[in-house]
Amino acid sequence: MFLTKDDLKLSYGVDLRIGAAYVNRTVPPNNLYWKSRTIYLPGAPGYIFIPIYTDLLYRSGAPLEELLSENFIKNCEAILHSAALQEYGEISWRQHIEQVIDVVNENVVRSSLFDTLISYALHEKPLKKDNSIFGTEFPSLNRADSYLFILATISSSDFNQEKAIKAWYALMTYFLLLDDLADIKDDLKTGQENVLVEAGLNRHGEKIISEMMDTSIHVMNEINPVMANRIDHKKSLIDLHELMQSIKLEK
Repeated sequence: MFLTKDDLKLSYGVDLRIGAAYVNRTVPPNNLYWKSRTIYLPGAPGYIFIPIYTDLLYRSGAPLEELLSENFIKNCEAILHSAALQEYGEISWRQHIEQVIDVVNENVVRSSLFDTLISYALHEKPLKKDNSIFGTEFPSLNRADSYLFILATISSSDFNQEKAIKAWYALMTYFLLLDDLADIKDDLKTGQENVLVEAGLNRHGEKIISEMMDTSIHVMNEINPVMANRIDHKKSLIDLHELMQSIKLEK
C-alpha cells in the first residue's frame, strides 16, 4: 500500500510538510531496513512510525528545518540499518547500540540525555529502572529504543525531550503490541520475546495489556488527538480475552 501525505494527515495527524518529505524520499541505498523495498513509506508500522514520530518531535518543540534536514534523516536511516542488522542476527544488541552511538556521536548536543541513554541501552535487555525516563518493565516493548538516540542531536532550546520520550513510549507501545498480538502464536513456538507472554496469558495479563493501551491513548491525546483516536478505535476492535483463551487452548 502506498501512502500519500494526505493519508498521513487524515489517518495519523501528521503535518503535511513532514508527510511530503517522507512520501517523496528515495529509498536509501544499501540499507537493510529497506531491503527489497521500492518505496520509502510502505503501509507497514515499521515504516509509518517514522513520519508519525517525526511529527511528535515537531509537536514537542523541535523545528521542522532540523527534523527534515538531510543530516537528521540520514542519521535516522543509519540507526534503522543497524537495527535491521541486529534483527537479522548479523550483530548483537550491544554491537547495535555501539554502532548507533557512533552514528550520532559527532552530532550530540544533549550530553546528559546521551549518557543516560548509553547507560540504559547497553544492557542486553534494557528495562525501566526506578524513576528512569527510559524503558518499560517489558523487554519486548523496549526493543526499538535505540531510535531514541536521535533525540540527543536535537539542538533547539524549545525542544521538550521529556514530552518526546513520553510520546515515543505511547506510540511504540501501541505499534509493538499490535506486532506481538499478530505474532503471538509464532513467538510461542520459536521462543521470541512477546509482551503478551511477558505480561501473562491470563486475566492479570489482559488487565496489564489493556491498561498499557489506555495509557498510550491518554498520553497521545495530549500530543496528537488524531493518533489517540486511532489507538482507541483499534483497542475497541481487539478482544484480548478471546485471543488469550484461543492461544491457551492451542498450547
